[in-house]
Amino acid sequence: MLEALGFIETPSVSFTSDAPRPHPVKKTQLVSTSGTKAHTVEELWNTTELETDSLVDWKPAELERRLNKRIRWPFVVIWGVILGVLAYAGYWAWGTQQTGSDLVVVAVQDAARDLGDTLEPMAEAVLALTATGDPIAESILTTSGQTDDASRALFSVAAELPQTQSSTRSIASEAATHALEASKGLTSAAAYVGAVAPVLTPPPLITDPESIDLATAATDFGSWRSRFETMLSSLPDGVMTPVTQNLTAIGNRLEGIQTAYLDGLREDDALAAAAALDDLSAELSAAWDLLEAETEVARQAVVSQIEAAQDALVSLTG
Repeated sequence: MLEALGFIETPSVSFTSDAPRPHPVKKTQLVSTSGTKAHTVEELWNTTELETDSLVDWKPAELERRLNKRIRWPFVVIWGVILGVLAYAGYWAWGTQQTGSDLVVVAVQDAARDLGDTLEPMAEAVLALTATGDPIAESILTTSGQTDDASRALFSVAAELPQTQSSTRSIASEAATHALEASKGLTSAAAYVGAVAPVLTPPPLITDPESIDLATAATDFGSWRSRFETMLSSLPDGVMTPVTQNLTAIGNRLEGIQTAYLDGLREDDALAAAAALDDLSAELSAAWDLLEAETEVARQAVVSQIEAAQDALVSLTG
């Protein structure tokens, strides 16, 4: 492996010593001439040939010289520098990632605070949502637009959070979703009320046959009916559905009410003409009551969404 990386010039070679290998010691047959142990040991010592171990005089100088000759030290230095650079680059990349993640978290917290700042004014604007027939309050349009923008900004920055911050991203998305639903609910309800309420006022039609001619009466009733039907056709789906269904039923009866009104005038029957308009007024009054009830439902739904968004934001901003 060292040869492949360029550290060593030539393949390694097994070295063997030229010194003679130790060979078995020649054993000499000893014949005891004495019965004493001391005499036996002395003869054993004097008759035994000792061989010098061939490794006693070995020195590492030769191996060191050969190894120094075979190692390419410049390659060792180059590879050391390369490995050092790679290690530093890895550490730098890790540190940069951590720093970037921290910056995104701070950005999410800032966006969450910005969104929270728009929810209080929005909660106050909800009070302006009433079935009065007044034009849409400017406060509703302003606060809803600000909340919508802040919610989308939080969505955008939360999407940049790393996978390790998935919990924070989920909470941010939850808060932004509730805020967007609140904004949408408020503007939709306000637009619905603003479109419907003005038409629910009974038309000031004349019931005395001597005070109005038939053509003028037909034109006046037809003008109001046209406004009603134009409003009905423009109502969106999914907003105050019970009111829309009720208004549709009224629209289906307008033809009969208009006919009864004009017949009373034609026959000089003021009571019949008035009765027709009374029926219309009763229908519109019931529709108004239903509109007020549904407006309150819509207002409470918006308040609930605002509170849910605020609860989620507490987890992000502390």
